[in-house]
Amino acid sequence: MNRVNDTLNLWKEEGSRLIQPRIDVFRSLIDRANNLVESHQYDAAAVYAEIAACYTLYQHCGFFVSTKLEHILLTIGQKAIQHSNSIHANIKLPKKPKNILHVATTVSSIGGHSRMICRWIQQDAGRSHSLVLTRQDQKEVPKMMKEAVANSQGKIYSLRDSIGHLVSRAKQLRQIAASADLVVLHTSCEDVVPIIAFANKEQSPPIILLNHADHLFWLGVSISDIVANLRESGMYLSQERRGVETERNVILPIILPPIQRSLTRIEAKNKLGIDKNSILLLSIARSVKYKSMNGVNFAEAHIPLLEGHQQAVLVVIGPGLQEDWSEAIQRSQGRIIVLGEREDTYDFYQAADIYVDSFPFVSNTSLLEAGSYGIPLVSRYPFNSDLCSVLGADMPGLTGNLIRVKDLEEYTTVLSRLIEDEEFRLSIGEATRKRIAEIHRESWQQALENVYSLAIHVPRVTLPSVSVDEQFLGEPDVFFPYFFEQKNFDIDWLFHTRFGIMPIGERLHLWIRFVRKYGFSRFTRFSWLTTLFPEWIYIKFKKMLFGYQ
Repeated sequence: MNRVNDTLNLWKEEGSRLIQPRIDVFRSLIDRANNLVESHQYDAAAVYAEIAACYTLYQHCGFFVSTKLEHILLTIGQKAIQHSNSIHANIKLPKKPKNILHVATTVSSIGGHSRMICRWIQQDAGRSHSLVLTRQDQKEVPKMMKEAVANSQGKIYSLRDSIGHLVSRAKQLRQIAASADLVVLHTSCEDVVPIIAFANKEQSPPIILLNHADHLFWLGVSISDIVANLRESGMYLSQERRGVETERNVILPIILPPIQRSLTRIEAKNKLGIDKNSILLLSIARSVKYKSMNGVNFAEAHIPLLEGHQQAVLVVIGPGLQEDWSEAIQRSQGRIIVLGEREDTYDFYQAADIYVDSFPFVSNTSLLEAGSYGIPLVSRYPFNSDLCSVLGADMPGLTGNLIRVKDLEEYTTVLSRLIEDEEFRLSIGEATRKRIAEIHRESWQQALENVYSLAIHVPRVTLPSVSVDEQFLGEPDVFFPYFFEQKNFDIDWLFHTRFGIMPIGERLHLWIRFVRKYGFSRFTRFSWLTTLFPEWIYIKFKKMLFGYQ
């Protein structure tokens, strides 16, 4: 434990030093965006605003909201998009909304975020649900998402391949939202389109923002009438660090589908080729959630346990070949099995005896899914105070059943008891299953109805006056460089990835600057040429040439 404390104390000191100078970079990007607004170059200003948001998202600057940045985006929306007589003010809102518009940046077949949207639509079956994608990437919209929207009599709109840049997308979003009773934002943290679109609150439906990235900086406080948090720690951070008022700050649990076993644990183990007498420890998360701490990687942390319990097997789904755990795998005589990301995880959940959370970045959605199968849950929380609660695992339904441990010694002790004491293992697993079912399925629709009602009746949100973004150099901020950030961050990468949404003048200016700075080595294959074209032209060309959908 002392070793962990020493590491955390070192990280606090170094984290403060790393974060402090970043605010100057952020402010320079803000100033650039503001200058472009003043010169009426709204498309370019919107891109620089998005780059600024991305910068503090990837290089935490010591704050979770920027009123200055939000005001710039509101100004763009108010000046670049004129009031429309065809869009009626939402004066008389229905008591029970019928048409719900979900807005997401992208959706995919993997990840709890997209599944939440899909399950929301499926569960809320008495309403029509449409989906707007502001920047869907090249992946196909999942079939399940298409079916859920179609079954609700809704539509899916993709803004990325339409002519124009960010302001044009915002105009389209505002027009689409004109027929909606409520808007729900599931957008990525840096997505500027919704703020520009809904800058004129009198022409906007009530807006609910789903706080699916509660541990990160995000945009949207200025337009969100309700912030729906998935857990208590996220709600606390919304109030204390984002300034969300108490009456607008609520909990909406993650919706989970009914879980019914199709296989017993023994049957599932046999199907997976795992010894039926083994005790299977399971962990499922994206590879980025597994990082080394104190020079010990996730697999190595389980070696003492596996050496003391020869019947124990650890299966980790997500990292694949991204992490080099070969030494630990060899030391375990192959009882550590590492797989890549996959959708078919049901058999693994049904086979598992114990679920161990990813570390150091927790995976709350996977914890809930595992707990739904009656599996006891164990998660590590190495911090010494509740200030870092947003960095740990917590969810409605987990409180009182999730086992949280401080260090590897306690971790090994707890897992050893679960392995050795079958009655304890089964009882805590069953208690977890019942509580999750109650909160995340049986009473979820009523929780949603309460959020809808509150969004309809609460006075429309107004953003406080512009203030200086104050930098905070305490917990949890100082740990961000070690838990969530990539080393050797390159700010030019942010500009490069947004060439296609820049207006032509700014795009050409940046292209020339990049060529002068890097030559053509910065561009791969034909990207030196494609970056000169607007994103919508490039997408249409790919569709025409390759039949890409």
